[in-house]
Formats: sequence, C-alpha cells, structure tokens
Amino acid sequence: MQFSKENNLSTSIRSVKKDKLLIGSDYINYSCVLNSDKILGEWKGKNVDKTSISDIDFILEEQPDVIIFGTGKNSVTPNRNLVFDLAKKNIGIEAMTTIAASKTYNILISEGRDPVAILLIE
Repeated sequence: MQFSKENNLSTSIRSVKKDKLLIGSDYINYSCVLNSDKILGEWKGKNVDKTSISDIDFILEEQPDVIIFGTGKNSVTPNRNLVFDLAKKNIGIEAMTTIAASKTYNILISEGRDPVAILLIE
C-alpha cells in the first residue's frame, strides 16, 4: 500500500509491502522499532499478544506517549498485563495491522507527538 507524503521527516512511513517498509527514503526488510527521530532497531520480539513489559524496556527509555504496535497482516489483541503495566506508567498502547499502524504513526508524528512504533512485516 502506498501512502501520500504526510511530512518531510526521515522517519515517516511512505509504503508498506508484505516483506518491506519504505521509511523516509530507505527500504527495510525487517520488523522494526522507530520513533520520530530514528529507527531504533530491529524488532526480534514476539507479537503483541505475547509481549511483556520486560521485552520493551529499551523502548520505554525513549519516553513515548504512546506505543503503536503493527501486528502484521492481522490484528492481534495485546497481552492484558502489558496494557496494565504500561497504563501504570501513563503510556498508552494501540495494536492494529501494520498498515493501519503506519498511517496512525504518520498522523501522530505530523501532529508533533512522540510515539514509538513497532512494525511487524511477514
């Protein structure tokens, strides 16, 4: 799916395909974690239903106001303990397909918010 250009940030997601993402002007072919400043790295963890707070400690260091979890082609319900643990830290989490997560992430960064996105590709 091709997206219209939301802004000029080097971390805006411009395209999502089954096996790659176009972030800024770079294609990447792995599941990743990013914020409005940079790609934080490859996501080697599990999907959101099997992710715990300890799996995302490095993300919490970025102090996001919300975590957008792109779950791949299908929507997956987050692990409820993860939701509760993040709520105790006043951090929201939203889980949706990777295409929807990419669009949501672009909107949030265009508003000047500071989300972290975890985007899974198949």
